[in-house]
Amino acid sequence: MSGPGKLAPKLCDDFLNFDPNKTLPTARLLVDHSPPVGEGQYLSYKIGSCRHEYTTKHTQSILPPLDSRPDATTTYKLSVVCKKCRLHAVVVTDYARSTDPCPNSGNPQHHFRNLPDEGGSSATQIAYAWQCSASQCQAQLQITYRTPRLTDGDRDLLTNTERLKRRFDAVVEHNPSRDGLRQATPMEALSRLRKYIHDSLNPTHNRRAFPADNKRFMETFGVHGKECLPLLQRLGFKYDEADTGFEWSLPNPEVINNRLTVDVNDERELLEDVEFELAALMFRIAIDTGAMNPSASEGWSDAKHDLERTLAAQGYPRYAPLRRVAPPNDLLPYFASLGALPDFADTLIEFAFDRQLDCDPERQSYYFECLQEIAKNRASEQLQTRVAMLHSQDMVSRRDVSAAFRHLDIPLRLPHEKPITDEYILDCFQARQANSSAAVAEGNRDALYKIGISRHSQPLISASKQSVETYEEALAWLGQSANKDMPDDMLLAIAATKQESASDKEIARKAISTIARERKSEPLNNWLLTGSSSGFEMTVEEAMQHITGTATTNLSAIDATILGIQIDSARSDRPGEHTEKAIRTIQKAMAHSPATWPVGLVSHGNTCYLNSLLQYYFGMKAYRDIILNYDQYKLDLHDATVKEHRVGGTQISTTEIKSGQRFARDLRELFQRMIKTRDSSVMPSKDLVCRAFLAPERYSELASDAIDDDVMPNGAEEHADTKISDVTAPIAETPDPDSASKEERRASVASSATLQADDDAPMLDHGDRPPTPPASPTLKALPGKESSHSAPPLPPRRRATLQEMEKAEDKALKEAEEEAKKQQDVTEVHDSATQRLRAGMKALGVDDKTEEQVDALRVLYTVAVTDAVLRTDGTREKPSVSMHPGIQLNVPMEDTDIYSALDEVFDLQPSEREQGQEAFKSIRTLPPIVQVCIPRIAYENGQTSKFTKTVKLEDELYLDRYLENSDIFASREACWTLRRRLRNMRRERRVLRDADVAPDLDVPGVMSEAAAHLESLSGIDAEVVDIGLGSGLEIGPDLASDMKSAAERHSQRVVVLTKEIDSLHSELKSKCETAYRNLKTSKYRLAAVFFHRGGHGGGHYWLDIHDFTNNIWRRYNDETVQELPDNRIHEILEAKTYDHGTPTYVVYVEDSQKEELVQPVCRDPEPAPEPVQWENESARPAPFNTVDPKMITEGGRASWDSPRSVAETAW
Repeated sequence: MSGPGKLAPKLCDDFLNFDPNKTLPTARLLVDHSPPVGEGQYLSYKIGSCRHEYTTKHTQSILPPLDSRPDATTTYKLSVVCKKCRLHAVVVTDYARSTDPCPNSGNPQHHFRNLPDEGGSSATQIAYAWQCSASQCQAQLQITYRTPRLTDGDRDLLTNTERLKRRFDAVVEHNPSRDGLRQATPMEALSRLRKYIHDSLNPTHNRRAFPADNKRFMETFGVHGKECLPLLQRLGFKYDEADTGFEWSLPNPEVINNRLTVDVNDERELLEDVEFELAALMFRIAIDTGAMNPSASEGWSDAKHDLERTLAAQGYPRYAPLRRVAPPNDLLPYFASLGALPDFADTLIEFAFDRQLDCDPERQSYYFECLQEIAKNRASEQLQTRVAMLHSQDMVSRRDVSAAFRHLDIPLRLPHEKPITDEYILDCFQARQANSSAAVAEGNRDALYKIGISRHSQPLISASKQSVETYEEALAWLGQSANKDMPDDMLLAIAATKQESASDKEIARKAISTIARERKSEPLNNWLLTGSSSGFEMTVEEAMQHITGTATTNLSAIDATILGIQIDSARSDRPGEHTEKAIRTIQKAMAHSPATWPVGLVSHGNTCYLNSLLQYYFGMKAYRDIILNYDQYKLDLHDATVKEHRVGGTQISTTEIKSGQRFARDLRELFQRMIKTRDSSVMPSKDLVCRAFLAPERYSELASDAIDDDVMPNGAEEHADTKISDVTAPIAETPDPDSASKEERRASVASSATLQADDDAPMLDHGDRPPTPPASPTLKALPGKESSHSAPPLPPRRRATLQEMEKAEDKALKEAEEEAKKQQDVTEVHDSATQRLRAGMKALGVDDKTEEQVDALRVLYTVAVTDAVLRTDGTREKPSVSMHPGIQLNVPMEDTDIYSALDEVFDLQPSEREQGQEAFKSIRTLPPIVQVCIPRIAYENGQTSKFTKTVKLEDELYLDRYLENSDIFASREACWTLRRRLRNMRRERRVLRDADVAPDLDVPGVMSEAAAHLESLSGIDAEVVDIGLGSGLEIGPDLASDMKSAAERHSQRVVVLTKEIDSLHSELKSKCETAYRNLKTSKYRLAAVFFHRGGHGGGHYWLDIHDFTNNIWRRYNDETVQELPDNRIHEILEAKTYDHGTPTYVVYVEDSQKEELVQPVCRDPEPAPEPVQWENESARPAPFNTVDPKMITEGGRASWDSPRSVAETAW
């Protein structure tokens, strides 16, 4: 049994406030627990419930003796009845399982937990059960409620004055001559029946019969009592029509010996209950009418003290300041969550917290939040000390956990009630870590640690502490889908990307060491010892010799089926690491040849989106050719130092021209490496990454610029019209003498000068321009002599020291790195990169309207879009034309498809140019490459959110319907009307369905809940008046019913809208298919899709590219490039789950040119170097950084030799 509980005083208080007649089955104050604050409605006294005034039925109760402790033979019973609603309740505490009952030294109070399987209900009663959570107590508690014995009909029968008058008239008519007859009052009717019942319960009362024509009896019950015959007989009265006369006999119940085992329908208990109910009715009539109550002297004693004794809840220590100031209402739910009362002393609050923690550890973080809030409100030294101590023990509150989830951008709830698993949390954490600075990464680990503590998850805790002690922890730390089946070389490639700092390098080594120890892996051990896994790599020839007995490298000539049999045989006959290494070598060689498979790009830790973009540029042949042959396209600064035309709508400076050309050169170098390398992946240079994010004027601070500027051929730097200015240092600084040797070494390689234009002064480390000496005074020439100078020459400026240059470079790299971490939108990076490349290119022409440069890059993707205003009379204005680098869709708020999303862009909508008019867009010219941006980030309800709705893509996209074509205008116009209706209905449904105040409720649900709450307030006026707080609330009498009716209407409207939307969507789809069936000239094929997984604050990007030549899709995920099998293509076309990611940028290519435009495989690997042949083996130099294989054998104890010098050898 597990779950929260309540201390006995809290349960006693809930008992007094609980009314089973006014409670929903799902929100029972006595039994249930309030949901955590902010996650549901706090359970409290329900307005309109009875404010019980219980009194003890002593004859039915077995109360605890004073100053007596219970033992295993003890059972207490308390029977009570309410004066107002006549509800009966029985409280039974059984100590049969107890060895040391509460309260005791370790447990000052019972802590009762509900036993839902032990309760039960029937038409007239309901029972609940609890058990004390203390292991040595385990007291069983049962509370049973019973409905009143007297029904509303019985009460009306006895107290309705009209009925009493009819009985009186009948008696007078039956015996008109009888003296002293008078009509009975309601009070008299109740009092006389109670007197009969009281006599019947008295065993010593001997007179057990009376005449049926008793005058007072007939005044109350009618002639011979026949009008009340059913009631009287139900109570045990007997009517006898004997020869001696009509007679009534009193009930004669047997004496009960054991009240613990008595049946609920026992006659004596029935009469006792009715006696109390009659007394309660008499008190009510006395209050309502002012009539004298004959039983007033008996009183109605309060049962609260007896209840506390029965539950052992009396005399608990109380919080003294509460006698003066009541706690705020917003604090009450926190007390209730701990199963405590606001007047508990600090020691009892701590005890309640400890018991909840032991019994319900899953809510540990929330209970800690409750303790924090109570300690904060009370400003109690004892509680605040306890909170601080728990903090030091790494306990976290729910508020901390929620903040941790938000920090990692993990939703607290997943759609469709999908559980949030540890694996899901780790995936989100690792995706965010890959795009974080050191400080942010530390914050991420702290957030993960808090989540791990709250979930009691050792894997999460270990990952947050970067623990790599176990095999599983080491794989989890590496992340990026590292698993037990991943080859060693892949693990090493991942480890290489996670070594940004010295601490990361050390952890990476520990992780690889743990994995190597588990796998008994020679390559991993060799990597740990030498830093290289190549020391004991097996060649394909050696592997084939070991497996097949034939040394060959021609794997294409080998039958795969036969090879599989040979592999199985080798594993059976020669098991071991050597055999497994041979098998892995063959499988790796057969997987992909370097000449036939694309190269992956290793991430710098936060540049997955840049890697995806670079792969896109490389995979699109037209882009790649422009980069590789950029010298043919770049602007020659011999001819012009200023660009006349705009690029991207802006005027381009000389600095931007040169920075674009330098950026293109870095790209070209990367592409050449991707073509020539024999490896499966390469890492983009840090300079390239920096140039993607640094402002152009900061390029001069990169070391590569300082070194390369003097030696780069055919560049803008060698032009005579470009001035050279040295990198200067502040005049006040003095070069460090210790750095002289470094400066000399640097100067021997290249000049430290940086070529810049006149307006491009270098930035110092503090961001200011270097000081400019004051102008020299103008000198007059001597008589008879011409002055060749108007001023003496300026003294040469001191060159920057190596330390100053390195400092400026480090600052530039750091700022670029921070910018890279802030940039998460691949579209933004794409636009920036394209802008820089075009800035350095020469113009092939100019757009006369916009003065925009036309170049080789722009013609690949620019879409000409017209915008025509459609007036109310049906006429169209002459459209304006604008050029766009692609088509940008709207943020998808609902699941949609690519055609519907494009329709929203090109449909009739309010004009952006003329207010009050409508306009529509069309495509005038299409480029060979159409780029479609699918934005996912939007600002809604006061916060920025990422929308992950599905956008279904089409492999074949026909854009004819959006072209500027008068022949299809009528069809477009017909579809506009339907789509406008469809959008309006969807918008209405979204408004009715999406409730921001309650994620788990729609709008009708919220209104229904509000209506139910208003209904619960129906009795609040009387309650407020009773306690003297005024005349009550001013709530319209029909407000609750109106809201409930509105909720029902809204709910029905949502159902109707859904049906109409489905019908209209089918109609629109049919109409479009008919109208556009033959419009299939402008056919485009899906070529590339950028995917993002994560939230708006971070995540991970990858790219899928369709290789039309080989008819396969490949996924480019940083350094990994893998084929996507046919059964997973749906992940691209219709990404639905978190694992699929969300498409953010889609590229279509013209169908007839698809194989020319998209060529992702472009490899020409360099041949492997030939081994050196030594004529004399003794002349071979000593190996560098190699280790005896015996030294890395698992369990080996060989030690390193002392350091030795390697003799100089002539090469």
